[in-house]
Amino acid sequence: MDDKQHNEPGAKTTVWPAATGANLKHHETPHTPRATCAPAAVNATDGRPAAILALNVYDFFAQLGKRVINPGGIDGRDRLLAELKIKPGSRVLEVGCGSGHTACALAERFQCQVTAVDLSARMVAAARTRVAQAGLKSQVRCEVADVTWLPFASATFDYVIVQAVLMFVDKARALAEIRRVLKPGGQLGGIEFAWRQTPPTSVRDATHNICGCTVLEFHPRGEWAEWLERAGFDRVQSDERPFALLSIPGFLRDEGILNSLRVVRRVLRRRAHRQRMIGIWRHFARHRAHFSYVVLTGYKLS
Repeated sequence: MDDKQHNEPGAKTTVWPAATGANLKHHETPHTPRATCAPAAVNATDGRPAAILALNVYDFFAQLGKRVINPGGIDGRDRLLAELKIKPGSRVLEVGCGSGHTACALAERFQCQVTAVDLSARMVAAARTRVAQAGLKSQVRCEVADVTWLPFASATFDYVIVQAVLMFVDKARALAEIRRVLKPGGQLGGIEFAWRQTPPTSVRDATHNICGCTVLEFHPRGEWAEWLERAGFDRVQSDERPFALLSIPGFLRDEGILNSLRVVRRVLRRRAHRQRMIGIWRHFARHRAHFSYVVLTGYKLS
């Protein structure tokens, strides 16, 4: 396949510019997003009570200053990185980078080159700030991009990492794009919410409502693995772990004492923050038996 073309069965050929140097910034998110976790009418920076209550769960936690926002927390991230065994000097794409926590950890731990992308310009701005504060600007580049239409040439990256991304988007399209930008022999690693046991419709609907997302699709561990296999990934592995994002020990481990106190202070200062946090926490505590997360890996062997 030519580096600038991506053909899908029954689809028109799409031409991308090479994702190098100065021209990358002119091709960030080159289409209207197909799916989003944020209701279109809600601005994540809007501080009015109604807007806070309408925020999706990820934007809400980001507004509070939570740094680690994935279903496995730091423990899940480290389990994923242990599976990937990233080599120094590798080119790594992180999709759904959020505030840049994982991107910085990748650069520091593995001495690799990281391209960190997110659909949210606000999150990308936060990630750039974190990267600058960590002194990692020479290793980490943060850009706005959509996983269903990545603005990079084919066979660009040695590894692609996604955390709590695939459940919000057209998975077939996203996985095809991820596979396209991976080099032959490259590896995908991901963390996604999963159903530990099939939920009743009432729990499924309530989860969609409390998360505040227009697109949200969890799967059991085996179905997540099947999605990767159908997308052409080989040697797929999946490991199911207990859901730990919303527990006091998990919160403290991920954020540390100081930032946990900052988040708590922000929650207590505003009634809308308290209402939103209580609703989220109660829902996941009440239905914890239904939730888990999966660590996924797969190779592009050809």
